[in-house]
Amino acid sequence: MTQDRPAPLMLKQICFFQALGEPELQSAAKHMWIEHLRRGHPLGGREPGEASPFQDTVYFVFRGIVALYSETLQGRRKILFFQGPGRLLNLNVMGTCNDSHYGEAAADAILLCMDRERMKELVCREPCLMAALLTHYESKLWRLSHQLKNTAGSMFVERKLAGKLLKLAADFGKAREGGRVIAFDLTITQVADYIGVPRETASRAVRKLTELGLITYENRRFCIPDVKRLEQFRRQPE
Repeated sequence: MTQDRPAPLMLKQICFFQALGEPELQSAAKHMWIEHLRRGHPLGGREPGEASPFQDTVYFVFRGIVALYSETLQGRRKILFFQGPGRLLNLNVMGTCNDSHYGEAAADAILLCMDRERMKELVCREPCLMAALLTHYESKLWRLSHQLKNTAGSMFVERKLAGKLLKLAADFGKAREGGRVIAFDLTITQVADYIGVPRETASRAVRKLTELGLITYENRRFCIPDVKRLEQFRRQPE
C-alpha cells in the first residue's frame, strides 16, 4: 500500500468538498493521504476482531468500489452498502458512538483519507461541510430504512435479490448489448452477504432468476436484460 498527498483538484471531485473555496481545499489536502486498495483487501488492513478502521480514519472513495459491512451476532458478514466514486464511507465522523463497521474493496480502489479527529475539527469549522455531512447521513438513513422494509421474513429471497441487483444496476450499471451490466465482479458469497442469507440460498435465488430470464450471470458479472421486467417481479404481491 502506497501513500501520497492528494491534489486539491482531486478533492474538488468529491461532492463533500465542492462548496469549499480554493484556500480551504488546499489546507484540507495537506492533511490527507491517498491509499490504494486491491480488490478483496480489507480497508485499513483491519477485519472483524480488530478495531474498526473508521474509528481513527475518514475515507472517501476516489476511484473503484468498496463494500461496507458489519458482523452479525452469528459471526456472519452482512454487507450494508457498495460505495463508488465520490462517496464518504464513514457512518460516525463525529465520534458519537462506537463504530463497528469494516470495509473491503469490491474492485480496485483509490481512497482519500484523513485523520478522523482532524476531519471533525474541519467539519465544525466549515458550515458547508457540516451541511454536506448532514446530507450524507440523511441519505444513509433513507437507504437503511428502505433496506429494513425489504428484509421482512415473508419476502421471497428472489425478490430481495432482485431489489439489490436493481440498486446496484442503478449505481454501477452500464448499458451493454443484451441489457444493463453491473460493472464490477460479484461472487455468490458477496451476494449472500448482501441479501443476508446463506450462500446456498443465494445460489438458488440466482439460478431461479436466471431460469426466469430476468438476469444472466457469467464470469462474476450480472446483467439485467430488461430492468422494467425485473422491477415488476420485485413488486409482485406475496
